[in-house]
Amino acid sequence: MISQFFTPEIVIAYAILTVLTACPTYIVYLLARKRQAARPIPHFPYGVRGWLLIFVATVVLSIILTALDAANVANHMRQTTGTINWSFISPYIVVCGLYIYCLWLITFQRAAFVVKHVIVILWVVGPVSLLLLSFFFNATVANGVIIRSSIYAAIWTCYFLFSKRVACTYGTKAVDSYVEVALKMAQAQKEVKEKKK
Repeated sequence: MISQFFTPEIVIAYAILTVLTACPTYIVYLLARKRQAARPIPHFPYGVRGWLLIFVATVVLSIILTALDAANVANHMRQTTGTINWSFISPYIVVCGLYIYCLWLITFQRAAFVVKHVIVILWVVGPVSLLLLSFFFNATVANGVIIRSSIYAAIWTCYFLFSKRVACTYGTKAVDSYVEVALKMAQAQKEVKEKKK
């Protein structure tokens, strides 16, 4: 059963998907590196690296998969009806647009509002949109998909709210508490040096 996931075609597809995800993620990393952090603190991480870069990779992957889904839906409509109903394609375009906006914020902006916007985007393109599709448009959405989407949004929301890297890079209010920690660390280091003398 596991061997069906490692056929040559699937391995090639995974490799292509990995390259398609890694290249834009690396470009975001290079572009973001040129921007100064909003409130850098000595000995604290900042910049689009670490888990923040992994988040960027998940957003890039989401854009790719959403675009592929949209292409499949468009091809299916073209084959069955001969035309493309753009009302079915427009939600995919909106989701890709919001994700691209999210990447733009993370890459080029250094302000606290970035965190708020990213969190809102996470919930809007995730569980909120799935629930709207289910309740108002009678779309069939599996409960497991909604649960996975909610867990994804919740995990990354916690990361953006409590991460030292995010706080220093975008200058959120959480950085104030980290400044206090940094000052205490500096004081402790100073006391250690004085004791050595």
